[in-house]
Amino acid sequence: MALHFSCGVEKVADIKFAFIGGGSLQWAPKLLTDIALTPGLEGSQVILYDINHDLMAMMEQLGQRIAQQTGTGMEVTAVSERKAALDGADFVIFCIAQGGLEAMRHDLEIPWRYGIAQSVGDTVGPGGISRALRHIPVVINVAREMEEVCPDAWMLNLTNPMTTICRAVTKETSIRTIGLCHEMHGVKHHLSRLFGVPDEAIKVRAGGVNHLAWILQMTIDGRDGFEMLREWIAENGIFRFANEGLENSALSVFRDRLAVKFSLFQTYGALAAAGDRHLAEFFPHFLTEANDWGRRFGVELTKIEHREQRRQWAYQRVKEILSSGELPPLERSSEQLAPLAAALKGGPEGRFIINVPNEGQIPELPLDVTVETYAWASQRGVEPLTAGPIPPAVAQILRRISGEQEIIVEAALRGDKQLALQAMLADALVKEWTIAEPMLDDLLAANAAYLPQFRH
Repeated sequence: MALHFSCGVEKVADIKFAFIGGGSLQWAPKLLTDIALTPGLEGSQVILYDINHDLMAMMEQLGQRIAQQTGTGMEVTAVSERKAALDGADFVIFCIAQGGLEAMRHDLEIPWRYGIAQSVGDTVGPGGISRALRHIPVVINVAREMEEVCPDAWMLNLTNPMTTICRAVTKETSIRTIGLCHEMHGVKHHLSRLFGVPDEAIKVRAGGVNHLAWILQMTIDGRDGFEMLREWIAENGIFRFANEGLENSALSVFRDRLAVKFSLFQTYGALAAAGDRHLAEFFPHFLTEANDWGRRFGVELTKIEHREQRRQWAYQRVKEILSSGELPPLERSSEQLAPLAAALKGGPEGRFIINVPNEGQIPELPLDVTVETYAWASQRGVEPLTAGPIPPAVAQILRRISGEQEIIVEAALRGDKQLALQAMLADALVKEWTIAEPMLDDLLAANAAYLPQFRH
């Protein structure tokens, strides 16, 4: 099945990336290294744009050193105008945090005042809704500019909430959009350690929505992976790692202790393929006071203080590298962005887990909604691979969530408070009718500077 996104045939050369959010401490060092080291992307131009000019300048300097050390011809330049970065781009990396950590603080702390715990707060839950409302206007503006200056470019989105952001772009504009997430890779890596096999020995068929894709079939070195997992759980139990390292630290809160996904696997017969901290937010059962706000299942709440500390670590690391004049040994990461871009421009073809419109690869969900499945990427474009039968109960969960995300997108696009309230009341974490509207009012007020669509 070919998704109706296609690329013209052209040689691999003169590839231009516009990196919107190019001052990202989390993503820029990794992606600049990947682009420099990926076959098929030799000689690429990377144009950085960020509203934080200081961080952008740091990443420009770092990128130029990476280019020099790798010797693959990558050129890295920072610009002060977004449209100048976009002009003539082949790929637009969208990687922003509208309002930064202070806005995200509201996403977490306001719901907490209403008795709602969120382990991440960037995809679903009140925090995910709030984040979507303030990010969708920005991504639509970027996409509109792309229609003017690089209409044939691919938008490669790394920003959460991934599903609603990608859906807004494909619904409102002509820009071809792919969402990229590393959660599937993380789950496969956990399984590889569990069974003592290399990651590549694990083969899966999967589908769903971002942060709630489900592995529907799995083989491990040719054996039935689900049978192996059932045997492991029978011997070790689902809580085998749940109490390990619960330190409430900037490191421990990001650890996946597997108990949520193993609980879901026991009930539904499919394996949810994301970290437990994301999975817990899709269900009303885990982040409850009775479960010590997730700790019983090995989930710790990620607070802004944890993110601030990690950001400071990353900042100091980049500063030290630039001050020393020496880069550490450079290796490609496991992120998909660079090899996917190479494949689309005529480099090595490959199979990737991506978020794109549903063209029938998941027949259990409506057409055009954004879904996460595997796809084959090549110079022809992206060709989604059919996920295969989804268990009825899992399909119903996905239909509910996808429907809720459609309401969020409409609320964000229209600036419609009533739709936003409906989305809030539909969310699994909002279990009290009377708190939804005042909580929404508080979130809208706290984020008013980033919600131009609601000023009417």
